[in-house]
Formats: sequence, structure tokens, C-alpha cells
Amino acid sequence: MNSNRFEKLWKLRIIRYLTALIAFILIVLLFNDVIMPWYVRLGQEYELPDVVSMPLEQARDSLAKAGFQLVVKDSVYDENFAPGTITEQQPAAYSKVKKGRHVYVTVSIGEKPIIMPNLFFKSPREAELILKSKGLKLGNLYYEYSDLALQDVVIGQSFPQGQKVKPGTKIDLTISLGPMPKQKVMPDLVGKSLDAAKKQLQLLGVKNIQVEYEYKEDILPETVLSQSVKKGTPVDQIQSVRLTVSQLPVKEE
Repeated sequence: MNSNRFEKLWKLRIIRYLTALIAFILIVLLFNDVIMPWYVRLGQEYELPDVVSMPLEQARDSLAKAGFQLVVKDSVYDENFAPGTITEQQPAAYSKVKKGRHVYVTVSIGEKPIIMPNLFFKSPREAELILKSKGLKLGNLYYEYSDLALQDVVIGQSFPQGQKVKPGTKIDLTISLGPMPKQKVMPDLVGKSLDAAKKQLQLLGVKNIQVEYEYKEDILPETVLSQSVKKGTPVDQIQSVRLTVSQLPVKEE
């Protein structure tokens, strides 16, 4: 009787031992094949793609495919990047980060425009300096008689004040010749630019304009030094006008 009981207890112990052993083996296998790989992947870091210069949506897709989330941090003017492209990313490209990380980007809105200044009633020289200071260029000059403005001031500009223009844009100006004279007579052209002198003569109906140059170191080139027809001469008596214009001396090498 005691022998049978002892045998049953022994078998029960063996079963418990084998059950515990099998459970231990299963736990080890589960830890090695499931828990540890999951834990390693959880802490694993991945290389962040470079999305600088990419269009915004392309950058978003690229990061999403790699397991990251794009967040727009800011938008800035930047002449070196096309509008809508990424100028900067944080963390930096090729950084080692975990999956799901937010990547903050700055997006270009293109080159910063220039606000067109008001050049009305400025002298041509002053207007040119203002344009240059704004990053703009002087374009063509046109001349008109005006009863509302003094001679040699701006009365027109090709872009209105306040309009946005691109850097380097050429701005055409219209310059006043003063009120239209009641009688068409030869004006005083000395000191004016050759271009302005020609325009004024053409408006008066003088067609035959001859130009000769004289070397002058202390006067701006293309400045009228003298005129062959005296100031005040009726235009209908003028057949031709010869203008002497300044020119810089040619430097000898």
C-alpha cells in the first residue's frame, strides 16, 4: 500500500518537474524570439533622410515612408530655394533617431520682394540712387512736358508705389521737361544729359541733331557742354543743331 502511494507521489513529482521544465523552455523561447526582438526594435535608431531642397509634399512622403512625421515649423523668404521647398530640417539629415520621431522643417516662400518706392518729383539722379539702394535698376528714361511739375523731376514710374517687384527689376522713369513753351524756341541744353537733350529737341520738332564729343575728366560722360544754336531761337528757323558732349579720355595702357 505504502509502495503504491510512494510510486504515485514520485510520478506526480516527475510530471510537475517536466511541466515546469517545459514551461521554462517555452518562456525562454518566447523571450528570445518575441520579447527581445521587440525590445531591441523599440530602442533601435534609424538614419534620418535628407529632405532639404525637396518640395514639401515630396519631403512629407519621404519621411513617412521611413517612419517619421514631418511638421512645418516656419516659412521664410530665401532666394536660394524655390518657393515650397525645404530650407532646413531638425534633426539634421542622417542623424540617428527612433521611428515615429517628429522632423521639424522650414519651408521657403521664395525671394523676398521689394516694395516699389515713390520716386515722383525726385531728380533723375536721386531716383537712380534710391532704386540702387533698394536693389532695383534704372531702366529707360522718357521725357514729357508737364504743366504740373518743374523741369528735371520724375513724373512717372513704370511700377506704382507699394507694388511688390523682384530684385534687379528695371524701372522706367518719365522726366518732366517743365511746362510746354507757348512759343517753340531753342531751349538751354547745357548741363543736361545727351539723352534728355535729344528727347526735348525731338518733342519740339527738331529732327537734325548732330553730336560731337570732347574729352572732359571732371564732367560726367554724355553731358551737353555747348549747343550750336542759341537759347531762344525760334524752332521754325532751326534746320540742324550740333551738340558738344563730354567724354572721358581714353586711358593709355
